Amino acid sequence: MFIKCDTIKIRTNYKYLKEEKITFAPQYNFQHNKELGRYFNSKHNTQMPYNLYIATNYYHQTLEIEFSSKILKERYSELISRDTIRQCLENINDLGICTIDVDGILRNSWVIRADITKDVDLPLTDDVLNALNDNVGNYRRYTWQHYDGKGITFTKNVMRDKDEITVYNKYTELLQHSRNFMDSLPQEARNKIMDYFYGKTRFEVRMKNSKQIEERLGVNRLMDFFNSVDNVVREQFNRVFDVSAKVLDMSKFRDYDEWAMAQILNAFNGDLRQIEQMLRSGSIYNSRNGLTERMKKFESVKLITNKAENEILKQVRSLL
Repeated sequence: MFIKCDTIKIRTNYKYLKEEKITFAPQYNFQHNKELGRYFNSKHNTQMPYNLYIATNYYHQTLEIEFSSKILKERYSELISRDTIRQCLENINDLGICTIDVDGILRNSWVIRADITKDVDLPLTDDVLNALNDNVGNYRRYTWQHYDGKGITFTKNVMRDKDEITVYNKYTELLQHSRNFMDSLPQEARNKIMDYFYGKTRFEVRMKNSKQIEERLGVNRLMDFFNSVDNVVREQFNRVFDVSAKVLDMSKFRDYDEWAMAQILNAFNGDLRQIEQMLRSGSIYNSRNGLTERMKKFESVKLITNKAENEILKQVRSLL
């Protein structure tokens, strides 16, 4: 399975912008009173119901183009891939904004940002969301926040970059945030897209710069990127969530201490972060080592009580 993206940003040579059909906005260096380049941003165009950014830089002799899979219009559900990237670029030409050299860009471009995406047939139920919450492999490394009430984002801060995965109900997201785009399509295409995304959950891995892409895929040239068969989404899922098989006796705990910790876990809905904060703020432990050892025991007890959730995660992983 080749890589697919919901959003992508590419960098190429500025000579591939052949013509501006509308006036692009200038980018100035006001200190030196010098024009650095020109750009178009669809955020300033109310008639365009999707993201599109085109910018030249005279000094670096570069052209950057960023767009979402909505540029595919009726083919939106196919996402940006090796099979649709040409159509994306041709559709940009059809907008009447500018003329770009499609063949030149396909031959000589680099991916500098990408949201790598996989849509799977899986209702995003409370049980699935709870399993994701409860089975983060290392709860200290990752933080999470709910995504507009329809999904969840897990993030690990790594120096300047963020290592993250977002999981959300794609059908609900279309209804809530993509009305203008959907209304721009013919009724038949609109119905086909909505039918396709009904009951689907989207898993999305954001790569924010060329360094991340190079490290994860070993490539960042445009067509090498799209010809990659690396399963980035599954790999990221395994980095974030504990999906390893475990043979554990769930029928009883070894002693009262484990039983008591299980009751605390239940009271805090399995949230180890909250338990650690409670123990730290309560000054129950005088030393950091004592608290660390206790939290390791909580993690062990949580593994015993999470067998059902792990089965859900294994099911999710098999779909990726």
